[in-house]
Amino acid sequence: MYSLADAAAAQPAVVQAAAQDDGWLAPISNGLNYSLTQIQIGLDQLHVPYSYGWAIIVLTVGTKILTFPFTKVQVESALAVQKLKPTIDAIKRQYGDDKNSIQRETSALYEASGVNPAAGCLPTLATIPIFWGLYRTLSNVATAGLLTEGFYWIPSLSGPTSLAAQRAGTGTAWLFPLVDGAPPVGWEDAARYLALPIALVAAQFASSAVISPPIDDEDKNANFSKALLVLVPFMVGWFALNVPSGLSLYYFSNTIITSSIQIWLRKLGGAKAFEWQQEIGLNQARRSGEVAVLDNLLEFHLEEASPSGQQLLGGDGAAPAAVTQEAAAGAVVMSSGNGASATAAAAGAGEPAAPSMRAKRKRRSLLEAQGTVTA
Repeated sequence: MYSLADAAAAQPAVVQAAAQDDGWLAPISNGLNYSLTQIQIGLDQLHVPYSYGWAIIVLTVGTKILTFPFTKVQVESALAVQKLKPTIDAIKRQYGDDKNSIQRETSALYEASGVNPAAGCLPTLATIPIFWGLYRTLSNVATAGLLTEGFYWIPSLSGPTSLAAQRAGTGTAWLFPLVDGAPPVGWEDAARYLALPIALVAAQFASSAVISPPIDDEDKNANFSKALLVLVPFMVGWFALNVPSGLSLYYFSNTIITSSIQIWLRKLGGAKAFEWQQEIGLNQARRSGEVAVLDNLLEFHLEEASPSGQQLLGGDGAAPAAVTQEAAAGAVVMSSGNGASATAAAAGAGEPAAPSMRAKRKRRSLLEAQGTVTA
């Protein structure tokens, strides 16, 4: 078994290797290298069996805890966007190929709901250097020959191949071609080494089934997304066949921990619920700024145009099929600075302010919807 003295003697060499190979990631790799060694030494002092394998798992858990706040923000953003998806789909169906209108309505929807669809990207990007640094750390440890001990049924965490063999394209030479009907390492060792990649593929499939959002069959990329969900676990499994088992143990641990966190956040209420409950219908997403002022003034003018408030607006408040152009025009009071205050000032002076181009387009779309003017 790898001893405490061996670990202490090898630590400077590992850190030096990380600094030489990892470039701008060297500070992260050096820190993770040091942490891994200290964890292994501590576990060894506690007489924990297979201390290096458990040190890899503990370090993986530590990095997941460190990046948990970023993960939580990313999940909450994704859940909020997912909740708005039915309304976004309805906007796309209404406007068809009019990309400008789709973008305008969708942006207004995000603004009204307080959802930033890009909020989940930055947290994800922030975690990449950490996990890439952890991968480089374990690669350096494997290259330095420190993963010589086994882990339960696995004969050696440094086997059955090496990173040098992977780079040379012979990472699976331990498995095939068969020699006299058996893998080069023999069936017994091959079965022991194969257990972890197989478990990793199964964990990837289970994770995808539980945490992946449903795929919309009407999406033009639906078939590609479905194929990706099937191919990615096999790609990860193939990669695990071409690297030392220490790295495969890291992939497996990371998959299990990540899936557990995602299930807790998405399924068990760990993520903050999206609390915006307003129902948004088509052509109703824009409820801020000067467009909101236009909508409110139009409705107010239609109500005031009739003494009883029922001639232009029905008893339920719905506009009839015909709205006069003068009524709509009188409702347009806009200002690029402050729509609400400009409206009040103009009303007091008795002279409406000049409408903006956006307000004009909105007014015309409303008139077209009522059939007063032709498109």
